[in-house]
Amino acid sequence: MSKKNNGISPALAALTTAAMALPGISPTVQAAVAANEPKLSLQYTRYDEDSIPSDDADPNTGDRDRYEIDVLQVQFLYPFSDKWQITGGVVYDDMSGSSPWYVRPTDTVNATGDPLVVMSGATIDDTRYDYSVGAQYFGEKYTISPSIGYSTEKDYTAVSGSLEVEYEFPNKATSISGGIAVSFDEIDPTQEAGVVRVNNEDKENYSLFGTINQVINKYTIIQSTLGVSIYDGFLSDPYKQAWVAGAVLPDSRPDDRTQYTWATRLRRYSELFGAALHIDYRFYYDDWDVRSHTLDLGLHKVTDSGWAFDSSIRYYTQTQADFYEPFYAQVRADGEYSSDYRLSPYGSISFRLGLSETIGDWTVRLGAERYISDKSYSVQSVDVENPALLDFTQFTFGMDYSF
Repeated sequence: MSKKNNGISPALAALTTAAMALPGISPTVQAAVAANEPKLSLQYTRYDEDSIPSDDADPNTGDRDRYEIDVLQVQFLYPFSDKWQITGGVVYDDMSGSSPWYVRPTDTVNATGDPLVVMSGATIDDTRYDYSVGAQYFGEKYTISPSIGYSTEKDYTAVSGSLEVEYEFPNKATSISGGIAVSFDEIDPTQEAGVVRVNNEDKENYSLFGTINQVINKYTIIQSTLGVSIYDGFLSDPYKQAWVAGAVLPDSRPDDRTQYTWATRLRRYSELFGAALHIDYRFYYDDWDVRSHTLDLGLHKVTDSGWAFDSSIRYYTQTQADFYEPFYAQVRADGEYSSDYRLSPYGSISFRLGLSETIGDWTVRLGAERYISDKSYSVQSVDVENPALLDFTQFTFGMDYSF
C-alpha cells in the first residue's frame, strides 16, 4: 500500500527527490529511518559504444565495432521494523564487441606519424553476475549500514564488503558519516595463441571516506566528501598491449595505486523555475599523476501531476598517467607501458535526460545519456590524442513497486 505525505513543501519535495536521484546523497541530513513498506526495483540498460572511425584504426585491425552491453538489475528493500531493514540486488551484464588492443604509429619503421588503434579482432562475448546484500540499523541519532558483495564473470571474481556509519547532530541540520570498503579480486585471463598473458593474478582494494551534510536553509542543502582508495596487486590489463620500439609487449603498470577524491554537492530550490538546481564538483588525484576535474550541472523538476523531469550536463577533464604514451619509440628503464585511453589526457561532455512518474504503488523511470570525449575538451593542451577515446549512448528503463 502506498503512502503519501501531503504536508511537505514544494521546495523540500524537489530537494528531496533531486538528492535521492544521486548515489551517495541523503535526501535530508536528518537521521535516516526505515522504509514504511517493501520495495522491488527492476531496471534495464542498453549501452552502445560508437565504432572506431576508419581513419583512426589499423587497416588490418578487422572489426571496429566496440562493446554493446545489456544490463538487467533487480533490487529489493524489506523493512523488518522501524529499526531494521535489509537490501539486496542482482546485476546481470551481457556484453559483446571488440576492444582496443594497442596503438601503433603510422610509420612503424621510424616510430613516427599519427597513432592507429589495433582492435582485439575476434568479438568478445562475456556475461557478469553481481550479487549484493546489506542491512541498515536505525538508532535515535545514528545509522549503521553493513553490506557484502560477490561478482563473477568468465575470467574474474571479486568479493567485497563495506561498513558505513551516519550520525545526526542535535540541531537536526547537520550530519556526518564515514565508511570503509574492501575488495579482493582475482583474474584468470583467457589465453590466446601467440599472445603473452599472465595465468592468474589478484589485487586488493581498501577505501575510506568521510562526509558532512548541512542544511543551509529550507531551500539549500550541501554535502562534502573526502575519500582515499588504496590498490595493491595486479593492476595491469591482461587484454591490452603496448607498441614499444617496434615490439608489442604486454600492458605493464605499477602494482600499487593510491587515489584521493574530494567531492562537493549543492542542491538549491529555485522558486523562479519551481525546480531544484544541482551543482556537483569532484577533484581526483592519484600517485600515477592522474588528476581530474568533474563538474555536473542539472535541473530537477516535479510537476503538480507527479511527473519528475531531470536534465543535466557533465564536463570531465583529466591529465595522463606518468608512464602513459600512445606508443613508445624507446624502451623505458622501469618497464612500465600502457596505451590505455583511460590513462590518456582528454576531456569529455555528457548530456542526460530523465523522466519518471508515480502511479499508485508503481513508479516508472526512463533515461537517456550521450557521452562524447575528445582531446579538444581537455583543459590542458594535448599534442597527440589517443585514437581509442570513447563515445557512447545509453538508454534505461526502470520500474519500482511498493508493496
